[in-house]
Amino acid sequence: MNPLITLDETIEVDRPLHEVFAYISDFPRIEEWDPGVARGVHLTEGALGVGSEFLIVMTSGLELTYLVTEWEPDNRLLMTVSSKLFTAVEEIQFSVVRRHTRVRYIANFTFRKPLAWALKTFPGVMDRVGKSAMAGMKAALEDNFPVPQASKGSILADKWVVPGLYRFTRFGYRSSRKQWNPVSAYLRERHILITGATSGLGLATAEVLAARGAELTLVARDARKAEGVVRDLKRRYGNARLHVEIADLSLMADIEALTARLLRKGRPIDVLVNNAGALINPREETQEGIEKSFALLLLGPYRLTEGLLPLLHKAATPSSPARVINVLSGGMYFEKIAVDDLQSKEGKYSGSTAYARAKRGLMIVTETWAERWADQHIVVNAMHPGWADTPGVATALPEFHFVTGKVLRTPEEGADTIVWLATATEAGKTTGQFWLDRFPHATHVLPDTRETPAERASLLKQLAAESPAASERGLSAG
Repeated sequence: MNPLITLDETIEVDRPLHEVFAYISDFPRIEEWDPGVARGVHLTEGALGVGSEFLIVMTSGLELTYLVTEWEPDNRLLMTVSSKLFTAVEEIQFSVVRRHTRVRYIANFTFRKPLAWALKTFPGVMDRVGKSAMAGMKAALEDNFPVPQASKGSILADKWVVPGLYRFTRFGYRSSRKQWNPVSAYLRERHILITGATSGLGLATAEVLAARGAELTLVARDARKAEGVVRDLKRRYGNARLHVEIADLSLMADIEALTARLLRKGRPIDVLVNNAGALINPREETQEGIEKSFALLLLGPYRLTEGLLPLLHKAATPSSPARVINVLSGGMYFEKIAVDDLQSKEGKYSGSTAYARAKRGLMIVTETWAERWADQHIVVNAMHPGWADTPGVATALPEFHFVTGKVLRTPEEGADTIVWLATATEAGKTTGQFWLDRFPHATHVLPDTRETPAERASLLKQLAAESPAASERGLSAG
């Protein structure tokens, strides 16, 4: 082993010091801004600090282990690095200069001899690597990315349906992520409410947001399970600002009680994620006499969101809009809203059809809210998680799960667009769209699934009539 190279690079960004430190010190996120990194993993539990250990996998396959040895918040990080090819000591210094935050990166590398000789022959290689990484860091922290647009290929794939199905798989996810921009938004001042947060997509969403320091309120039916999730998240990420609210979101009385509790607490809601759901077979009615798919998947999120509108208003500002995210399904592509049979009373009941129709209805509601609240600094978007391997899919659709098992996404991959819509700066600049893998997609691909203006008006009128909050504001189809 021979000492060989020292890198010393500096950038300045127009961003508060504490936000810059928070982003860079979460070191596994280096994959967002260093083109040489494929993946970062936080290996240790608890809050970041001295003793935190990270695995960084390079695009070449080389694995690096980082250990934090000194941690001075908003001032300095010192890390040791070990790998098969070299060891290093990396220092990152933070300071304020002329109202900008300056980041200085200093690294001393010790390489094994064969590689050391090669790098002596080509001394500019490491210099270019360092400059490329710091340029990526600067772009991430400047956080000035455009709102993603659908490509011509994506539009055609959606139009022809079958090619578009590829995008629902894990291969579609991996293809899309090559085009993603970093997300460096500071979350420690944001309060995010997630329904259905104890498993599947909701849990995967909560894990990422808890790790990034957001304050979370997790809504669940099972108190014991929810408290277990919160204990686990606090232990793993050192985030103490995690709360539980218990409610069965298929019961309107529970939704009204939940809304009343949250309004009394008065905590502004920066992001509301309507994720709770289930595919229900055979047909069931709740104890309130409402068909359960309609209650849980459409009427429930409608009433909850309308009820929590005052708290969304409290959080909303022109520079940081409040956000509502509705989790939908690709099944809606094959169904039209049945405004004369919202509770599936007619004909033979199909859980899949009832589920898809409810999600189609929630897309209509998404577009309606987006239009109504556009001048109130509240953005509303819907998303499709793709085909994700969640407990709900395995239980409700065992044949589908068996056939598609090898191409299903992980829950984390399925939840990524929820996290992006909740956090990315550019996601706060768009409203009323349907997203998959951080790109907008068509809301209809088959002409016979498109509702008429009269049907849309009928749906909205029926929902508003069932929602006390909406009725008080005099909302219907207008």
